Amino acid sequence: MRLTGSLLLAALLTGPALAQPATEPLPQALYDTMVKGNGRIYPGYRVNHAKGALYEGSFTPSAEAAKLSKAPHLQSTPSSLLLRYSDAGGMPEVADNAASSAVRGLSFTFTLPDGTATDLMMINVPVFVTRRPEDFLGLMQAAQATKPDMPQPTPIARFLAEHEEARRFVTMAKPMPQSFATEQFYALHAYRLTNAAGESHFVRFRLVPEAGTAYRAPDSVAGLPRDVLFDELGTRVAMGPVRYRLVAQLAAAGDQTADPSEPWPVDRPLVELGMVSVTQAVPDGPLAERKIGFLPNRVLPGLDLSDDPFLKVRSDVYAIAFPARQQ
Repeated sequence: MRLTGSLLLAALLTGPALAQPATEPLPQALYDTMVKGNGRIYPGYRVNHAKGALYEGSFTPSAEAAKLSKAPHLQSTPSSLLLRYSDAGGMPEVADNAASSAVRGLSFTFTLPDGTATDLMMINVPVFVTRRPEDFLGLMQAAQATKPDMPQPTPIARFLAEHEEARRFVTMAKPMPQSFATEQFYALHAYRLTNAAGESHFVRFRLVPEAGTAYRAPDSVAGLPRDVLFDELGTRVAMGPVRYRLVAQLAAAGDQTADPSEPWPVDRPLVELGMVSVTQAVPDGPLAERKIGFLPNRVLPGLDLSDDPFLKVRSDVYAIAFPARQQ
């Protein structure tokens, strides 16, 4: 099996089949390998999820949210939102119907009137491709080391044979949605919510579209305009708000919190936290978004990180990538 670098970059930002260089810190190795996979640097653009669009909106918390967490944005006061939709990969001109775009992103910042802020970073797949950051580096390296007409087993074939979670991700169906407004999004990492009584729960967040999920038949995708999803979203938002329900899936005792490649059982309780409304495109979005970053580890009272190692490593990678795209 041969995978393109863009597809393997699809879920980050966002397994040692080939080990990282011992002298290079993991975040730097991840960044450098992503740049290498893109084939070139696109000045001013993200190294992954390069194609995107910024929108403004709001979040209105539900009454249930405050019962689960004392985090300021989950109380009664609405937050303003800055949201970024994106296609995976490092090419800003990628087509929405390209195979490398199948993993799509939605990241957003909650900001309260007093300046309190936190971010959520989501993709449209409920699990990540590897268990550990080191494995993700190995996956990219294996893909890049695999060349056409190589004898089997190729580096990527060896990697996938050794990593069941990566095989599952690669073969998982990723249909093209009718619209960004009919896609469900997932924050891959577990977080810990604590309420005013001191009760804590580990959760995973997801966005459920108010319009319902709707996808295109595989035989209808070829020949679509390059920017079909982004253009459709702009038209839809201009006609009225696009809405999603923010939902928390609650872990049970024994559910792991450090491995984003492993889903929790589907019978775990879901708590509706409030309504996300996307109301308008950001003026001069292509210029504005080059100066915008999102982080998965911005904690608040009542909102803490889990033991998932990706949370720190992703933030460290962004600390390298953000200054690089300002040059």
